[in-house]
Amino acid sequence: MTTTVNKNYLYVSLFVLFTLSGACTQQEEQVAASIAPVVASPNNGVKSIVIYGASGKIGGLIVQQALERGHSVVGVSRDLSRLTLKHERFRAMQGDVTDVESVRSVTAGADVVAVSVAGSGAGNLPGNAVHARAAVVMVEAFSDMANAPHVIQLGGATTMFDTMEAMEEGLSNPAKEGTPMHGMLFGHLVALNVYRSSTIPWTIVTPPMTILGWTPDGIIDGSTTLDSYRTSTTEFVSDQDGKNEIYVLDLAKAVVDEAENAAFIGQRFTLGY
Repeated sequence: MTTTVNKNYLYVSLFVLFTLSGACTQQEEQVAASIAPVVASPNNGVKSIVIYGASGKIGGLIVQQALERGHSVVGVSRDLSRLTLKHERFRAMQGDVTDVESVRSVTAGADVVAVSVAGSGAGNLPGNAVHARAAVVMVEAFSDMANAPHVIQLGGATTMFDTMEAMEEGLSNPAKEGTPMHGMLFGHLVALNVYRSSTIPWTIVTPPMTILGWTPDGIIDGSTTLDSYRTSTTEFVSDQDGKNEIYVLDLAKAVVDEAENAAFIGQRFTLGY
């Protein structure tokens, strides 16, 4: 199946990447290109899940979904005042996703570490983006650890183009080097390649180009769900009308589905209807 992405809304999607949170490996090249259907799974055993970006827009929905399915959740933020949720299975902790010792301390004993963070860094360099630095820290924190947690990071849609050259070619408007957008976009590619070169258990959940119910100013519809979606490790997922999209709640559900099922260890996958 070949999926066509409308470049007219490709650049609009960059604003999604601004606030969200290399070449294919041989393993991914061997994955069938067919689009696999997924239905939201039942709880397959209680997990201890640490969620970075728990006070954020999508991070908060991931927390909600994990708790609704019976998991134990630690929400992490640099500012504890932003974590006001009261729940018997939720604990708020202060932490820094870009600090190795902080990550090791906060995640001790966790089954899963979900990372839903993004942000530009010094000089707007891709390697300095928050999500790129988070990937480096996760790999450093868990590389030599027995029974390391499964790290699930929310990625950027344009990394489905796989290389910097392909990403640049696929943009209808350029993200000029030195701009925050450039750092953000290619920071997601840096993160992907950091994980690909690692030995830890990792998965990147790559959003489609359009996230329904979400705007750069916040979530306007966090309750609509189709309770199912299709996935691919090789191409964008489009419906019969050519739309590449997902409701923001189903994106959050996909993160928790992966936490429960570990279906894409060592891979990135994208999703859509």
